[in-house]
Amino acid sequence: MSAKDTEKIGCWEAHLGSHLKVIASGERMTLIQSVIRSGSKIPPQSHPHEQITFCLQGEAIFRIGRETFQIKKGYSLIIPPNIMHSGMAIGNQEYLSVEAFSTPRQDLLRGEFKPTGSR
Repeated sequence: MSAKDTEKIGCWEAHLGSHLKVIASGERMTLIQSVIRSGSKIPPQSHPHEQITFCLQGEAIFRIGRETFQIKKGYSLIIPPNIMHSGMAIGNQEYLSVEAFSTPRQDLLRGEFKPTGSR
């Protein structure tokens, strides 16, 4: 068990216009905070982790497999393992989300962004 003041955890740039910080990680999952500048893209990627995203602020369009979803504050999104996905923050605000990954994302724990299926 542990407790952390997440305000004291530093963030890092995962890709242009996108900053992440790992706010918690356990044996079976990793939880991150993601801030993406409006107009910035999330590059196409896939990884062996199930991902659940919850939007706290702003809006984004996500392409997951062959489907497109527009989400905004209060929306959640489930991305199955090994499915190619990408996105873009839209609107006038930064896109802010909390994202859970199961199993833990070892790349993010090292401060790297290296999904296995990046294009």
